[in-house]
Amino acid sequence: MCCSLSTIVAVFERQGSVVHYKTMETPVVTATSSLKPPRIQALARASAIIDVVAIGDEAGVGLSEISKATGLNKTTAFNLLASLATLRLVEQDAHSRKYRLGLRFLELGRLIQQRLHVSQLARPALTNLCKSTNETVNLGLPDLLDLSVIDSYVGSRVLHAFSAPGWRYPYHCTALGKALMAGSNEPMRQTIYDCCGLPEHTVNTITDAGELEAELAQCREQGYVLDREEYEIGVNGIATWIVDGLGEVAAAISVVGHSGRLTEEAMQHIAPELIAAANAIATALGGAKSPGQAVAAGRR
Repeated sequence: MCCSLSTIVAVFERQGSVVHYKTMETPVVTATSSLKPPRIQALARASAIIDVVAIGDEAGVGLSEISKATGLNKTTAFNLLASLATLRLVEQDAHSRKYRLGLRFLELGRLIQQRLHVSQLARPALTNLCKSTNETVNLGLPDLLDLSVIDSYVGSRVLHAFSAPGWRYPYHCTALGKALMAGSNEPMRQTIYDCCGLPEHTVNTITDAGELEAELAQCREQGYVLDREEYEIGVNGIATWIVDGLGEVAAAISVVGHSGRLTEEAMQHIAPELIAAANAIATALGGAKSPGQAVAAGRR
């Protein structure tokens, strides 16, 4: 959240790992944890400063604003900020002298993300999705120019789609790939167009970038993508993307099956379950729903 600390003051109430905030007319900031206050006062004060800097806008937060918001005198706030800057937890703009969060938080965040194994966290949601649809459910991760399936759960249908963990697929004509493209930014998609092109795999493959971009824009609105026999004749699929705690597209999940059974109507019926599974995985990763997914989930 971005706001002007010159007009409002944030009051943080920690409940578990969630930080709730409200605005007040008087400068009060608490730095309590979910269990008990920190034993070391300096750490509590540093935490309060970090909380204030975290909600500042892109320009940063000035020393006076931090002092007012935390209730600390300027000398104390300045000394703590200097220590935080040395640790690369905050950085100070050389011209405006305002403070922003430092890159150390990004480094630590990435370490946490690496520790959170997507496959393990996704397993409960994917298992339930496979049981409820009785179709093959896949989990895919993005790579540079293609995607990799890291988990596949096969339903009990006699005729079913099959993807082995480790198999790689193109982006532009598979449910997983199109979902990853829909959730990613324009430079990523342009790299795919420039480096890979849009080769035809079946008569249904979309081979025009403009046509694919139009479809992906619609997919972002509805929260999911469809593969209508675009990679393999006789196989349809529906997929959506998963956003992690850093706001990046971390993975995609799909439900695939025989086109005679998994019709477009059947896939649209599955969509709410698919999106609910993706949201559960995103929550486990510390992420959130994408706007399209939130809208689609609200239609259930």
